[in-house]
Amino acid sequence: MIDPAKSTLYNITIQCALDGFCFVVHHHEENKIIDIELYQTSETADGNTILEALEKTFFKKGLYGKPLRSLRFLMANPYYVLVPETLFDEAQRESYLRFNHLLPARYALFHQAIPTAEAVMVFAMPQHQADSIRKVWPEAVITHQASQWLQAVLKEEPYECDTNAYVNVNSRSFDLALIHEGRIRFFNNFRFNTKDDFAYFLLFTLEQQGLAGQDIPVHFTGLVSNQSEIIRLCERYIKRIRFARPNGSVNVDMALNGTPFQYYYIPYQSLSCES
Repeated sequence: MIDPAKSTLYNITIQCALDGFCFVVHHHEENKIIDIELYQTSETADGNTILEALEKTFFKKGLYGKPLRSLRFLMANPYYVLVPETLFDEAQRESYLRFNHLLPARYALFHQAIPTAEAVMVFAMPQHQADSIRKVWPEAVITHQASQWLQAVLKEEPYECDTNAYVNVNSRSFDLALIHEGRIRFFNNFRFNTKDDFAYFLLFTLEQQGLAGQDIPVHFTGLVSNQSEIIRLCERYIKRIRFARPNGSVNVDMALNGTPFQYYYIPYQSLSCES
């Protein structure tokens, strides 16, 4: 249970998307996740709606304006691209993004090195959203959820096979990474509207990468469960479906065990670095 008087012991990670957020509180001394809250709108909202809901969440938990041990925003939006570190030039960040995306009219640019991937994640978010975060939470660190996710899956071991597939599911898109002997072989994001779209993009990519019929493990994280229509369809074609499990580096309060771990896998991995 959250105690506002102990706020300086709390690491908070917020995985923030256009249609909701995942709010996770970690108690540093106990090395335990003590609170998880999932908030989703019925349809895509603007950034202001989500930030207003976040402010209300801080008020409700008695943490608004309180000093914290750390606060991290993991942005989950489509404006990101992975650049090999040997090719990265900070002055060209906008060019990398514009090659793949139509950027908002006013946006803030960020980048984060991912040493284990030998790459740099370049990402953007609406300028007004970045300004609002910095105004309300000036101490916050802003990064992209895909950066944290890639760092996490690259540390996953032992590997079942030389090549493993990792899939992180968002509400209308998913990231797919193929990791071969601890190195990124493929990484991309796919938008989907139906379970059939999802299965097509996943299976087509495996085929194009020469992995069809090789029975590689596919590890799922994000907004997906073993009862979802997506998984039931994928099970027809993929034998080794896996879901992320806690690695023990951070404990989870017993009262929160009803929330599927894969839902907050990325915040969990972010908090494991704070423990």
